[in-house]
Amino acid sequence: MRYLKIIFLGILLSSQTLYAQLDSELEAESVDSIVATPKKILHVPEFRKYNPDTIQLSENDLIITDSYTALGQPYVYDALHSFNRRRMDGFGGFLNDKINAGLAEIRSKGFPSDLKKLYIQIDPTTLTVHWTAVVGPSLDGRCYMHVDSRGSAGGGLPAVQKQCPRMHRLHSELIPVKQLEFNDNVLQCYNWDGVKLDTVTHAINIQQHFYKYYDPQIGSSVTLAEVAQKDAEMLFVLVSAPTKAPVKSYKRYTVKQGDTLSQIAQKQHSSPAKIKKANGLRSDLIRVGQTLKIPR
Repeated sequence: MRYLKIIFLGILLSSQTLYAQLDSELEAESVDSIVATPKKILHVPEFRKYNPDTIQLSENDLIITDSYTALGQPYVYDALHSFNRRRMDGFGGFLNDKINAGLAEIRSKGFPSDLKKLYIQIDPTTLTVHWTAVVGPSLDGRCYMHVDSRGSAGGGLPAVQKQCPRMHRLHSELIPVKQLEFNDNVLQCYNWDGVKLDTVTHAINIQQHFYKYYDPQIGSSVTLAEVAQKDAEMLFVLVSAPTKAPVKSYKRYTVKQGDTLSQIAQKQHSSPAKIKKANGLRSDLIRVGQTLKIPR
């Protein structure tokens, strides 16, 4: 009986040693499997700007071309895809507004207006958006009144599609026609605070869907002359409107180790609520190295 106990104990110890050995091997394999592989460094090709002079124009067409840069703005890649303007601070390229002004100019000449072409390029090394639009007399019998767009930086197609129905409701009396699905994987040469990166290993997907809206009543119950008259009246109101109050100025503060939002607000004679609003923050969470706008 004593020998049986010794044999059993030996078998038990052997099995425990085996289990420990297996566990050790599995753990080693697990560690090996989670060792980070080196990130692939991406080559940034030379940017070549499209030459708008090569665009063929029809009689009475107008070409509108402009650019804007996101460098120096908070959350640079969000600023980069602010083709018109963003809500948090009004920054943007005002692309839609400038095209809509061009459409109104075409109508003022007695033609139904249309956005015929739209070209967009992004230079990742300077965070600059270059764009060119061609507006002119419509060739399909419709009068396109407005251009509007929605997009996302890093949110992908679902984020864009979620916004479009709300945008269409803003133009409920007009019919939308998709003009352009802009989709570009912009090589990330900067972090989101606009600091230049030593190496490029990622890309930020920038998407923007542009729609033009036509009025089905023009040509039936409404004449083009009446629309042009309304355009002129609207322009007169805009020109005659009192000058807006100057945009609030800000100073910038870089978050240091140990800083809290309340401490920064106190030192800078501001408040956490004002700082959060100026920077589009949803919580008091801040990070070291982050650049904050401090309202004056």
